[in-house]
Order: sequence, then structure tokens, then C-alpha cells
Amino acid sequence: MHVGTQQFNTSDEDLEYLARHGVANKNENFITFHRAYGWDVEELVQKREKCAKFGIDMEMVALPIAHLNVNGGGIPNFMLGNYAEGDKEIELVCNMVRQASQAGIPAVKYYLCALENQRTESKPLGRGGSRYSTWDLAEAEDREPRFSKSVSAETNWERITYFLERVIPVATECKVRMACHPCDPWLPPGYCGVDRVLGGASGFKQFVEICESPYHGVNLCLGCMAESVENPAEEVPEIIRYFGSRKKMFLCHFRNIIGGRNKFQEVWPDEGVMNMHRNMQALKEVGYEHMCVPDHAPGHKDKDSGRQAFAYQFGYIKAMLQAVMDED
Repeated sequence: MHVGTQQFNTSDEDLEYLARHGVANKNENFITFHRAYGWDVEELVQKREKCAKFGIDMEMVALPIAHLNVNGGGIPNFMLGNYAEGDKEIELVCNMVRQASQAGIPAVKYYLCALENQRTESKPLGRGGSRYSTWDLAEAEDREPRFSKSVSAETNWERITYFLERVIPVATECKVRMACHPCDPWLPPGYCGVDRVLGGASGFKQFVEICESPYHGVNLCLGCMAESVENPAEEVPEIIRYFGSRKKMFLCHFRNIIGGRNKFQEVWPDEGVMNMHRNMQALKEVGYEHMCVPDHAPGHKDKDSGRQAFAYQFGYIKAMLQAVMDED
């Protein structure tokens, strides 16, 4: 179990920044996507080798899900039920899984959502003028249906299963772990005409039973899990134990919130409703052995706020890791 990142690229400046803050593992988001065949193995290898020169292991890459749709939409055709184009997208995904394997990268991050992430205006401001990513369902109840025809839970599961039945066997053959991120946030059934099924732990429990494989698992976002339950402080450690004990956690997003289901803000890790020390203890208890990353960070008007925020969160996670590893 170690601190990691998914926010910085492989420039000298960024890799020095990560090494300087003790971050020796990363997920890479910034890879050239070629619509005809996916990624270049040579580019993956070059990025991985450059990271290694700074003492950083590029242990995961992110699929460009938002760019798969040839029509430019952020949702792939296989999640829209258009398999004439969706089958081509799935074959691209399978090819990118093979390419990651060829480059020696053991894990891939992705998501399967029929509706984009939802947020409302960032208010109120937090400590020191921090700007928090915010969701308040009461302020967004009048949003228009996303599609002309509603998407039921049954339809959503059919599309997810269709994808998994074609991709997970390839990942298993290539020995590449597939880490699926939740759809953010949890939403009540039928919101914008879509039954969101991967917004919380109950959906993920069903998800990991489809196409059983040691390479089929989740990117467990503790923030998303907190956003989906009534009592985050008590329920999220149990969610960690459920997926962790089954060895289904391949990436952990280690962040906190204030509020809960239908109304929350993403805040600094030490000020939210969850006890992050208890969450880290649960990760240790189940033998979690991959990255804990601060996936997001509060914003601020300060021009250097992004690097400041992540430096703070990297240090927080490293301290938590050291604390629990020293406990009996």
C-alpha cells in the first residue's frame, strides 16, 4: 500500500515534483490516443522508462473513455446501446489492454457511465477561501432528461455486461487488472431519465460478480462511496472490507466529504465526515497493496493552489500510511 497520483504528467517538472514529495507510483492519463488502434506501445514504454529515471513506477494507465465515441460525445456508443459503433470501441479497448500488457503496465483504470458526472455551483467557500466541488440535488432537480428514451437499470446492466464479457477475458489473458471507477455522484433512480447503477457499493457488489476474474475489480473512490450512503463514517470502512477482503480493489481514491447522499462538498481530508485514519486501518486490515491517491483537490484563487493542494494531500496520505503501518 503506497501513495500515488493520477494528476501529473511525465514532464521533468512534474516528475521532479512527485519525487520531491515522496510519490513513487502513478497512474498516467496523458497518452496519445489513436482512433485506428489505440495507443503506441513505444510511447507507453518511453513514459514508463522516464518515470523510472525519477524513481517512479507507472503502474497504471487510464482508458480514454470520454474520447471513444467517434461522434465526439463523452459517452461511448456501447453505453448508449449502439453496438454498430460500440463493438469497434470495445475492440479498441481490448487492443489498449493488450498494449498496456506489452509495455509492462499491470493495471488499467476506466469507468462505465450512461450519464456524465453531475455537480452544482461551488458554495459556500471553505477554509481559507477554498473552492469545493459541490453537489446539491435540490438545486439540480429540474435538469432535462439526458436522452429521448429513459435508460432503465436493466438496460444499463445489459450494456455493462456486454462490455465486460468482451473485455475481461482479454484482460485476464494479458494479466492486466481492470479498475472501474464509480459513476459520480450516486443519483436517485430515474434522475435525468437514467437509472444509475454504479454510483455506490450495492452496484459494485453486483458488478464484480459479472465475469469473475482476479483481474476484474474496482477503483474504490472513498469520496464516491461516502456520497452514496447515509452514514459515511460507519459504512465506508465496511465497504473497504467487503471489496478488499475479496481482492477486488485495484486503486483507492483517498478523499473526504462534508454532507452525504444528495448534498455534499469534496473537502480537505482532515475536515470531512469520515475518519480517514479508520479508513486507512481498514485498508491495512484487508491487505490492500496498491495506490492510495488524492484524486481531486479543493481549488483556490492562488495561482499555485493546485500544486499546494496536492502536496498537502500527498503528505497527509503518507503520514496516515506510516501511522497504520506502525500499529500492531
